Amino acid sequence: MSGGSGYIAMYCIKILLEKGYDVVTSVRKESQIDLVKKSLHKHNVAFENLKFTILNLLKDEGWDDALKGCEYVLHVASPVIPGDVDEDSLVKPAVEGMTRCLNAAIKNGAKKFVQTSSYAAIYGNDKSEHGDNDWTDLSNKNLLPYEISKTKSEKKMWEMVERSDITACAINPVLVLGPSLSGILSMSNRLTIKKLFNLPFVPDMAISVVGVMDVADAHVRAMESTKSNGKRFLLSEKTIKLIELTRILKKAGFNKVPTKVIPNFIFKFLALFIPSMRSIAKRLGTFETLQTKNANEVLEWFPNSADIEIINSAKQLYDVGILKN
Repeated sequence: MSGGSGYIAMYCIKILLEKGYDVVTSVRKESQIDLVKKSLHKHNVAFENLKFTILNLLKDEGWDDALKGCEYVLHVASPVIPGDVDEDSLVKPAVEGMTRCLNAAIKNGAKKFVQTSSYAAIYGNDKSEHGDNDWTDLSNKNLLPYEISKTKSEKKMWEMVERSDITACAINPVLVLGPSLSGILSMSNRLTIKKLFNLPFVPDMAISVVGVMDVADAHVRAMESTKSNGKRFLLSEKTIKLIELTRILKKAGFNKVPTKVIPNFIFKFLALFIPSMRSIAKRLGTFETLQTKNANEVLEWFPNSADIEIINSAKQLYDVGILKN
C-alpha cells in the first residue's frame, strides 16, 4: 500500500488489518509512521501486522525491496494540488511514482495491481453522462494539471499492464467526503467544504460525492475479486446540487453556510472580474449523470448515503480549527 498516511489509504489499511492481512505501507518521511500508528490506535485497530517503508515517488531507491513477497499492490499515493498550478509538480510524481510502483510489483511477481485513479480521468470531455469506460480528453486545452496527472498516470498503468503478466484495475472516485482517521482531511475535501462556508451565496451547480469508507471498501473488494481484472470502477453515491448540500449542513446546525442561490447571469458577470469563479461559471445549471455499473455489478458495491459524511467532514474541519464559529 503506497501513501499509507493518506486519507483513503489509511481506511484501506484499517480494513486490510481487520481482515487479517499482513500489510507493508510506504510513507514519505519518518514522522508519518507515528501519525499512522497513533491514528490506528485511536480507532482501536491493532497494527502488529503492519510494516513501514520510506519511499519517494520521484526516486528509485527502495521500491523493489519494499514490494518483495507482496501478493497485492494498492497504489494510492499521488499528489493533490488543486487549481492551476505548475503541471510538472503534479504530472511528474503521479506518472513516475505509478511507474516505479508497478515496475516493482511486476518484478516481484505480484498477483494484482490496484491503482487509485480518479473521476478526473473520466469527466474531462464534452459529455454530461459518464460511465466506467469514459476518458478525459487530453487534447482539451482547459484541463487543470490535476486532471492531466490522473489521466496520464492511469493511461500509463494500462499500457504497462498490457505488456506484462500482472492483472490490474483502477478505482475512479468522485469527490470523497468523510472524516479522516488522522484528523488531516484531504485537500479536495478541505477546500470544497471550506469554500462553501466562505461563499455569501450558492452557485446553481451540482457535484458528485461518495463517502471515504465506501471508497476504501471498493479498493479491497476490487483487490480480492478476479472479476475486477482489467476494469475501471467509477465510484459515486450521488450527484447533489450545492444548495441541497448546504441545506444538509444547515439542518445539522452549521448556521454559517449560505442558503440563497445566486442567479446564473449575476454569477457569470462576476466571473468576468474574478478569475477564481470562471471554472464554476462554466458548470452553472448543469447536472451530470453517472453510471457506476462495474462497481454495482462486479464488486456488488452499494454505498451508504454521503449525507452523514458531508456533516462529518464539516465537523472535523471545526475540530481542527480550519473552520471557525
